[in-house]
Amino acid sequence: MRTNGSRKAKPDTVSGLTFKVIVNCGPCADFVGQCLASIRAQSHPNWEAYVTIDPSGDGTGRRASLAAKGEPRIQIRRNRTQRFSLYNTVQAINRSGAGPEDVIVSLDGDDWFSTPHALRTIAETYVRHECWMTYGSWQSNVVSPDGHRDGLWPAYPEGATDFRNTRWLGTAVRTWKRWLWDLLRDADLRNEEGRYFRISEDQAVMLPLLEMCGTERARHIAAPLMVYNKLPKYVLPEELTREREHNGDLLARRKPYARLQAPARAVAV
Repeated sequence: MRTNGSRKAKPDTVSGLTFKVIVNCGPCADFVGQCLASIRAQSHPNWEAYVTIDPSGDGTGRRASLAAKGEPRIQIRRNRTQRFSLYNTVQAINRSGAGPEDVIVSLDGDDWFSTPHALRTIAETYVRHECWMTYGSWQSNVVSPDGHRDGLWPAYPEGATDFRNTRWLGTAVRTWKRWLWDLLRDADLRNEEGRYFRISEDQAVMLPLLEMCGTERARHIAAPLMVYNKLPKYVLPEELTREREHNGDLLARRKPYARLQAPARAVAV
């Protein structure tokens, strides 16, 4: 990965933090409007959204354009072929022009922020704890027969260091500083064939980020800031099911990143 220039002054106030919200869309025509509306409703004013739409034939692109109308901070790109989430995230961050201290936010196009103060809560966490990344809790929009909603995930135990061989907790909303992202080796976002992971992309990104930060610099936000949309009944193709299992084994075997003691400047790799 590459840094996009010299480090600018670290924001020392909540209002000074800038967010780049990366929204990746598959077939989500029925929900992308709610996703983008939840971004537009944010009380924190310093944000831009970069929406990438893989072709699906369900009208997601048209619905996204309608939802973004009149808001220049939302930029939409339509792919001619299916590229999957991780490739789209890499490309969107590059075109966002994010500065080293800007915060990248990952949000799927069929999910949405649960509160208009989601970005403000994240900004307050960065300023209060001087962290480099955050992860958190979400809440499902589907209620089980016993009245339970999935979500509300716990934090990693304080002092945890082995993130690859323990219960996965690095869930949404996932955010990180751009300078930290730039320390990821591009090869670590790819499989043995050199292609960006098509699935398991959340772990491919978060595992090395967590290793570089440790629990001191990776802050868990307990409040559910996102609605995890479980209404669609997606059926994962058998090929991707096998690929997910393989990717999990591959990521567990890869060499962990070294813990950072201080913010570092990325170099081209």
